[in-house]
Order: sequence, then structure tokens, then C-alpha cells
Amino acid sequence: MKKLYLLILHAIVITGITYAQPFINISSSLQGIGRGSVIFADFNNDNNLDLFIAGQDGNYNPFARIYLNENGSFVATESGISGLENCAAAAADYDLDGLIDIVITGADFDGNKTVLFKNAGNGQFLAMPVSFYAAGAGGDLAWGDYNNDGFPDLVISGNWNTMLYANNGDGTFSIVEAGLIGMNSPSLAWGDCDNDGDLDLLMVGDAGSVGETYIYLNNNGIFNRLEVPVEGAVGGDAQWGDFDNDGNIDILITGKDASLTPVSYVYRNNGDNTFGFANAGLTGTALGPANWIDFDNDGDLDIMLSGQNAGCGNASTRLYTNNGVGDFSEFPAGLAYVERAASAWGDYDNDGDYDLVLTGISGSHTTKLYRNDLNTSGFQQNTPPTIPQNLYTYVSGGYAVISWQRSTDAQSPSEAITYNVMMGTTSGSIDKISPMANPANGQRYAAAPGNTGQNDFMVFRNLAPGDYYFRVQAIDQAYAGSDFSEEGSFTILPTSAATLPADDLKIFVMDHTLIIHGLKNTPSVVSIISLTGKTVFLGQSTGTSLEIPMAGYASGIYIVKVITDGRVVAKKMIK
Repeated sequence: MKKLYLLILHAIVITGITYAQPFINISSSLQGIGRGSVIFADFNNDNNLDLFIAGQDGNYNPFARIYLNENGSFVATESGISGLENCAAAAADYDLDGLIDIVITGADFDGNKTVLFKNAGNGQFLAMPVSFYAAGAGGDLAWGDYNNDGFPDLVISGNWNTMLYANNGDGTFSIVEAGLIGMNSPSLAWGDCDNDGDLDLLMVGDAGSVGETYIYLNNNGIFNRLEVPVEGAVGGDAQWGDFDNDGNIDILITGKDASLTPVSYVYRNNGDNTFGFANAGLTGTALGPANWIDFDNDGDLDIMLSGQNAGCGNASTRLYTNNGVGDFSEFPAGLAYVERAASAWGDYDNDGDYDLVLTGISGSHTTKLYRNDLNTSGFQQNTPPTIPQNLYTYVSGGYAVISWQRSTDAQSPSEAITYNVMMGTTSGSIDKISPMANPANGQRYAAAPGNTGQNDFMVFRNLAPGDYYFRVQAIDQAYAGSDFSEEGSFTILPTSAATLPADDLKIFVMDHTLIIHGLKNTPSVVSIISLTGKTVFLGQSTGTSLEIPMAGYASGIYIVKVITDGRVVAKKMIK
């Protein structure tokens, strides 16, 4: 009997360690909202994450407020941001002034609106005179530099229309005829799913048959739909995230299917422009967020789902731990059950783990602040990655590529680390790329992956002549950033002084073979150079064409240099 008692006691102790409750519901003065949006970001650059909350308050009025983080306490400020409900919001430093701005789409008593608010500092925001598409209730929007010029562009979708706006870099935006499908109740996400150096677009929502998924591959600013068997949903969320740490971003989708039943899907990116269904065992969820987040600091992405479940009146907030082998187990986090929900993760108390703000409706409009006390619950503390080293640059005309050696991390594998670039036209400046981080110590101003994704390179197009200076930081799966690297630089020469590709020389890849047409009947030297500067092929041709097998080459971007007929021709090639 004593032995049996000890076994039972041992099981209780083990269970207590395994399921130690890390999330503490913190009493706060945050306004309860539903049908809204919430963002963690350091809006006043004091190295503390502040909070933006917008939506419908308990009196069914449109609401929006900035709460500044003052030593771990959130203090409401009159920011100048007007409220919208049934809204979506996104944050970015759109004007590269070092302060994070906000754009919001939704509705108020006057109708549908999309408003861009410029951060003027000290928690104050100014509505800018920019005319964006008003997607209205249930719309979505997302920032992303689709054309690789350093300025965040904006896509807005909803109410059966989708608009892409190019950021002109002078405070104005231009409509881009991108051919993107119009959707109702969509979810949008930018991410480089084919690892070629430019942002692709994930769109999930109602495109005419309730729930559909569209993946648009970006090829130098031209979008083409990737035909893949990925199930869609409507009234939910869709996010990119590398849950299996193989260097290819995967997809998390929630919402309602064609029978209006809540569903939750994970699709694995196979690395060859195909996606496979991953049987993740998630509870179907709609009308709320789907988050990738490494809440337990073990180096792989976990999942949080919040919103409506199947059955009348059912709702939940569920946290799933990534077991590290491609499947997930539900973690009993004790989070509030809400629908018409929104969420944001961020380390607001700077203790090395990510905390949660959760809003929604559960009888009444509510906002919950949960402090993550992982470090007191048997979990490991996260540490930032190593600083990127060995910066390299390649320049041809107005085209440039910068690259670096991959970092390492004690928790996250190297393939899962993302990278963040700051760049300007003078040393230490960010007037070409804002890192949304503190250049002095790498402190992140936003809880998000880096602006290059998992690529260890960044591509720029159509740069003006001049000098450019850049630094790079590494960011792990828990969104902790390293210090920035030493500064690198390169120069774009005036067009007249640059070596330009010849129109009659064709360089392309087909069936894993590099093909060069248009050579002269004179000796030509051909070299293939990786973005780290390593020459991986060097050969000579005396004919008018050359074929080089590339099946054994790693996927990525290479520079093909051809010296022929007294000319030097260089082109980018994607394998």
C-alpha cells in the first residue's frame, strides 16, 4: 500500500511539473472590447512594448486607444486615433522615421473607413490624408515590402475587393494593378514561401465559394497564383510560420468551411512550391485569431486558437505545444473563452517570455492581460541568437544583394532564425529600411519575425545612385533579437558607369539546368557565384550556347557572370 501511495504521489508531482500553469491573469484597466484588433508595439521607443486596442466597446460604440507601458503598467493616453469596430489593424514604420505607425480598416457610425495614422512621438498620432480602399466590417490589411525598395507597401481586402498600394517613399501611395482576387471576410499574410527574396501573399476567405485559399507567388513584383490543394475557410485567420524548422514557412488556417463548420488546418511547405496537409489535431475555430508563437521558449512554434467552436454557443481559447516532431498537444493554459476575438503576444515585462493580450465577447466585452511566468514554471529562459557575421554585397546597376552567414541559437535551430536589416544612405541611418528595433542594442519594437524572413540575404531593386550602409540582426522563434552586426556598405554607380546586361544574352533555368543562349563564337568565361561570394562553377565555352546541370546545387539565389566578346554580363538566377 505504501509503495502504491508513493507511485501515485510521484505521478501527481510529475503531472504538476508538466502542466505548471505559467499564465497569470493580471488585473488591468484595459477597455473590454470585441470585434476588434490589438497590437503590441513600442510606440514611443523606450524599450517597453505598448498596446493598441481597437474595436467595439461594451456600449457597442467604436473604440480605439493607445496604452503606454510605464514600468509594466499600461496607462491610457489620448493618442488622436479615432475608433472603428469590426476592424483590422496593422503596424509598420511606413515612412522610415524610426516610429511605428498604424493603419486600421473597419466601420463607425459614418460608414466604412480605412485610416493611416502617423506616429508623431510620445503616444500621439496624426491621421494622414491618404485615400485607401475602405474594406469595412470584416476586412483585413497587411504591410509588406513586395517590390524590395525598402518602404512597406499595403494590401487591403474585403467586401469583394482587394487593393494593393505601393509606398512611394514620400508619404504617398499608388494603386498597383496586381490582379489579386477580391474576397469577403478575408485574412491576409505576407511571407516568402519560395525563399527567393521577395514577399509572396497568402489570402484566405470567401472568393465566391465560401472558403478558399489563394497563394500568390511574387516574381519581381508580378503576382501569379500558385495552384495548390490547400483548403480554405472564411471568418477566421491565416498565418505563415515555420513549425517544423526546416527553413520553409508553413500555413495555419482557421475559420468556417463550406458547411459553416469551424475548422483549423496546418499545411506543411514541402520546399518545392507544394504544400501537404499536416494532421495537427486542432479544434476547429472561427471568429478569432490563430497565432504561431513559441510561448514555452523551446525553439519551435506553438499554436494558439481563440473563437467559436462547433455547436451552439461554444467558444474556447486553446494553446497547443509543438512536440518537435510535427504534431501538437493541447496545453491546459486556463485562458478565457471568447469569440469575435483578437490577440497579441509580446514580452511587455521584458523577462524573456511572451505575454498575451486577449479580447473578445463572452457574455460581455472583455480584455484579458496574461503574464507569462515561464521562468517560474520549470521552463527555460530564452536567449537571443548570435550576431550575424561575414557580410557580403553584390551590385549590378541599380540592383543589389546583401547576404551574411547564418546565426546560431541555444533554443532555435539555425534554419528557423529570421533576420532583420536596417539600411540608410548615411552611416547608422534607417532612411532606406526601418528595422523596427533599437539599433543600439537590438531591442525589438515589435513582436514579429525579421524583415527578410528566414533568408540569409536581401534583394534590392531600382536603387538610386549613391552610398548605402546596412547592419543585420538575427531573431529566434521567440522573437528575441541579437545585437546588430558590424556595418556593411555598397555603392550604386550612375547608370552610365554601370555594367549592364546585354539584351541578346539569355540566361535562365529550366529543369534544373542553367541555359545560356546568345554567346559569340569566341571564348567565353562563365562563373556562378553564391550570395556568400563563393564561386561554385567556373568554366569556358567556345559555342553560342551553354548548358550547366544544377540538380546538385542548393536552392537559392546565384549570380551568373559571363565574360564574352569584350563585355561583362551579370544576372541574378534563382535555383
